[in-house]
Amino acid sequence: MNKKLAVIVFTIILVSSGFFLTEQKGAFAEMSGGHGHMRDDQGQHRHAVKAAEVIVDLETRPPEIKAGSMATVLLSIKDIDGKPLQNLTITHERLVHVIIASEDFSIFAHIHPEDFGPVTPDMKKKAEFPVPFTFPKAGRYLIAVDSAVKDISFSEHFTLDVDGEPRMAQYKKDLSQKKLFEGYEVTLSSEPKRIVAGKEATLSYVIKKNGEGVKDLEPYLSALMHIAIVQADLNNFIHTHGELPGAVEGQHHMTGHMHMTVPEKFGPGIDAHVVFPAKGLYQVFGEIKHHGKVIVTSFMVEVE
Repeated sequence: MNKKLAVIVFTIILVSSGFFLTEQKGAFAEMSGGHGHMRDDQGQHRHAVKAAEVIVDLETRPPEIKAGSMATVLLSIKDIDGKPLQNLTITHERLVHVIIASEDFSIFAHIHPEDFGPVTPDMKKKAEFPVPFTFPKAGRYLIAVDSAVKDISFSEHFTLDVDGEPRMAQYKKDLSQKKLFEGYEVTLSSEPKRIVAGKEATLSYVIKKNGEGVKDLEPYLSALMHIAIVQADLNNFIHTHGELPGAVEGQHHMTGHMHMTVPEKFGPGIDAHVVFPAKGLYQVFGEIKHHGKVIVTSFMVEVE
């Protein structure tokens, strides 16, 4: 991988309990999206990026990851002075959300430190959170981290290269709007039909099974639907959430952190309001829950 140095400077716009990050090249980073991928003096894979007063540091153990072998992604969250960040707050039932997606879009995971055991007082004190994961294929992965401090959300993403075999194939352009996922017939449409970068678009899902609309979907991590959107070049990432169709405008924020009551049962329609930051292809992963089971959907959209 060709590495370049740049400096990451972020401009913050506070909006209620969330904020947007706009990137202006600066600090120690790789130019692919301006997010850090570097080695320290011991040769360890390390990533670091500043977002306002939050520094997310990512380290892999072992440093060189092989496809098919268990690895640990260690997340360290610090303040602007490099000290462990305190007062992290739970959002959507978890302290830290980690999204992993392969560049061929065949692999997707939404995991949390709590999935592998309790978050201990020592982990909170050090603000260090290990997440084990086996990367099935060799190639490049996006790793995104979402959390919040004092109810203000922050999000950062990185790229990580995995060696070995088998290697990923190139992703295929597939703009199909109707697909089958684990027996569920899912349709995704957009309004407007032609999505334009920088302008809000509504993504609308309809979930059916055996030809009938599913009306008893269940909340998953305090949301109707968790949605992770990854640009094809891995330069941009969005984590947002679904809402009921026809929700009053203003009940959602561009950060995707919503403040609305989640019904116990709903469906078959779910909407999401998204502003895509740049033109190109994006893979849209959606997670819904039905009868206690989480179903992952995956669609590609093109943004002009």
